[in-house]
Amino acid sequence: MLEAGGMGIFKAGQRVKRMKVFVEVITAPNCPHSPKAFRAAQRIVTTMKDVVLEEVNTITQQGQERADSYGIKSTPVIAINGRVAYVGLPKEPELKHMIEMALREERDRQNYYL
Repeated sequence: MLEAGGMGIFKAGQRVKRMKVFVEVITAPNCPHSPKAFRAAQRIVTTMKDVVLEEVNTITQQGQERADSYGIKSTPVIAINGRVAYVGLPKEPELKHMIEMALREERDRQNYYL
């Protein structure tokens, strides 16, 4: 089976294992909007299947490296499946729509047979 980031060998007609959508909220301790962005993402993600949420705080070395990999200079930032989707504090309906679109793309991709 194909795992996220991995490769596998498949037989004709075999379906790919269900993939998840990864949502990262890049935050900073001195940013007043970061906690709001993470709480909004939490509220949305708890109502969805196949979505993984992670807070990446720039106060840690790992968080700073992740922010640098995206070229981020301000927070909060929402990244979906490794791509910056929003910079700043999104409105919840807008964030929900972005996540739903990513889920739809993943599900459409999985509907194909190899």
